[in-house]
Amino acid sequence: MLSISTIDRALEQRDYDRLLRDLGRNGLVMPLPLRVQLAESAVGACGLGLRRLVELTYGPTALTRQLIDKLIRVHASSGIPTGSSHSAIPDAAGRPSCLLTACFAAGLGRVLRDHADRLGDQRVEIESAYDGAVSALSAMQGAEGLFAGPQDRHERDRLLTSAFIAYLLIDAPGFAERCRGHALLSALEDHHGECGPATAELIDMARLTRLLPVAATPVTVQQAKQAEPARTQPSLLTAA
Repeated sequence: MLSISTIDRALEQRDYDRLLRDLGRNGLVMPLPLRVQLAESAVGACGLGLRRLVELTYGPTALTRQLIDKLIRVHASSGIPTGSSHSAIPDAAGRPSCLLTACFAAGLGRVLRDHADRLGDQRVEIESAYDGAVSALSAMQGAEGLFAGPQDRHERDRLLTSAFIAYLLIDAPGFAERCRGHALLSALEDHHGECGPATAELIDMARLTRLLPVAATPVTVQQAKQAEPARTQPSLLTAA
């Protein structure tokens, strides 16, 4: 069982690959090619570590706030204004990375989904950073609905990246509406027969996570929250 202290220790030692491996052993579906990419950056480990930390706690802890601050600082240090429509997280080579941006959004999105009413004054800053990341993902999305990272060389790479993003974010606040979630899953389904087993598993997990609303108009976190109907049953998928 991955504990809060284990997450804290791995991040303190900057052992990002170890944390990602532990997250994988505790239910997060993360194929090796993606883990290798994510281990190169603090953002991937911090975003996914924060996502798991929210699942382990009933409200923001000191470590939760520390990870939020770290993510927002890293984002600010990229030189891109928080909330900008071009707020993509860059990789080690400075190239906009949809994979890292998705991990950044996955962490902050889970905080907003589960702990929003306990964030106090920090909530506005988190919403702004999250909205910027989702806007960046929308801008990086292809016409078909899929994503492609700077290290994706082949169609299978693009499908794997897109499936992982769908798996992480399909039920995150406003993502499905602003990033054409229906088109994303439909495109993945169209290629289901030609993708590898790891990609197929991610597609299946994303499909189970949530029945997609078909919404054409972009919405902010606040608008999505106001428009979302009350949940009458638990999610079909227990989050990784």
